[in-house]
Amino acid sequence: MRSGSVRASVTKPLTAVSLIALAAFWALPVQAQSIKSQDKADPRRANSAKILQEQNPQEKTDGKDDEKQIDDSYQPKGIELGSFLLLPQVEVSEGYNNNIYARAKDKKSDFITRITPEFQLRSRFTNHMLNVTARAEQSLFATYKDDNHLDASTSVAGRYDFSREWEATGSLDAYQTYEDRGSPDAVNGKSPTRTYGFGGRTGTKYQVGRYTFQSELNGARRLFGDVDTSTGTTIDNSDRNRNEFGAMGRGSYELFPGYAAVTQVEVNRRQYDSSRDRAGFNRSSSGWRAETGIGVDITQLVRGDFLVGYMKQDYEDSRFKDPSGLALKSVLNWTPNRMTVVALSLERSVQETITTNASGMIHTGASLLIRHEMQRNIILTGTASAFQDDFKGANQTNWTYDARARAVYALQPELYVGGEVGFRRRTSDKPDVGFSQGVALLRIGARM
Repeated sequence: MRSGSVRASVTKPLTAVSLIALAAFWALPVQAQSIKSQDKADPRRANSAKILQEQNPQEKTDGKDDEKQIDDSYQPKGIELGSFLLLPQVEVSEGYNNNIYARAKDKKSDFITRITPEFQLRSRFTNHMLNVTARAEQSLFATYKDDNHLDASTSVAGRYDFSREWEATGSLDAYQTYEDRGSPDAVNGKSPTRTYGFGGRTGTKYQVGRYTFQSELNGARRLFGDVDTSTGTTIDNSDRNRNEFGAMGRGSYELFPGYAAVTQVEVNRRQYDSSRDRAGFNRSSSGWRAETGIGVDITQLVRGDFLVGYMKQDYEDSRFKDPSGLALKSVLNWTPNRMTVVALSLERSVQETITTNASGMIHTGASLLIRHEMQRNIILTGTASAFQDDFKGANQTNWTYDARARAVYALQPELYVGGEVGFRRRTSDKPDVGFSQGVALLRIGARM
């Protein structure tokens, strides 16, 4: 996830409601996705049906979960803990990056060792669901050791079933990560920028006849660490610290089996700690988006949303140009056969940025993922994406292209190996912002 990305939040009057909802959330078991029967069938996965496992192709470029896509006969048994199943694993990878600082000139290459321990605790209740995941990733650079860093995250997700028609869902998460050197907001410090925070969401889904109603409240606290420069000065990133709140309502009506008319409305509030950023702008804002379209659910063949509408983000600083216009949010999951899944996504949204004179960044992205089960213990994955970042008010537009190919081979349920090659390129109408970057890595992992 990009650190500045928010999909749904709340206007000021709704902020207090969001905080109350997040506090009350502790009383409810929670969940990220509501696929009840699959959770019971296979507690190792949030969703066991292949067609449901790639809802966001743009978030699958790193391959962190590829080993979990291998056939069940090559999945570990885990450690039984009463009504829970504990699934620990550790992975070590050795990679090469030919442009670690994502620069147009003076490129630096390096080898990077990553050590990644992880555990998942999956419930096996007859009803309801409660899952816990924790993950850490230590990155060690062979030459440019100032870029050594530790990413870590933990999340709790679950579902409470009031009845077959009514459920409550939600999640809590905390994270520490370091901003990608190729991020549009990278400040080019001596080391990458540390970003950390926590958040949560809670929602409900109710179905009656052909109607389905969903709602959600969410909130997040996002923080950014200071970084030193090669000249001995310090870059103060405190003006990026903020709270984000949101709400979403969605209704659908099944026109006939497999097809539904969908309407979705989202509102947001992005409140910065500082009344002025380093350039003297007030970046706090409120926004909304409304979309309508078609939802498709044809057994295990095709599932997806095709929504189009309007969005607008209002910034408190009158000098800013408020982003608005076409809103898109579409995801297609197609399973042409039991061995292959194809996932396509398209989205247009307003994201945060610290680019001087830019209010927000209109991000338009398209991505494609194709995963094929070559054998029960061999998974091949290819991803490709292209997206445009339009910095409103800054007369800057970036295009970024990314392509990756990966393979994972399970030697046995407890041991797997993998490899990846990838290429990323950015072009921009602003000098020295574009770059090209190639990566390659080998992975080996052990699990129980």
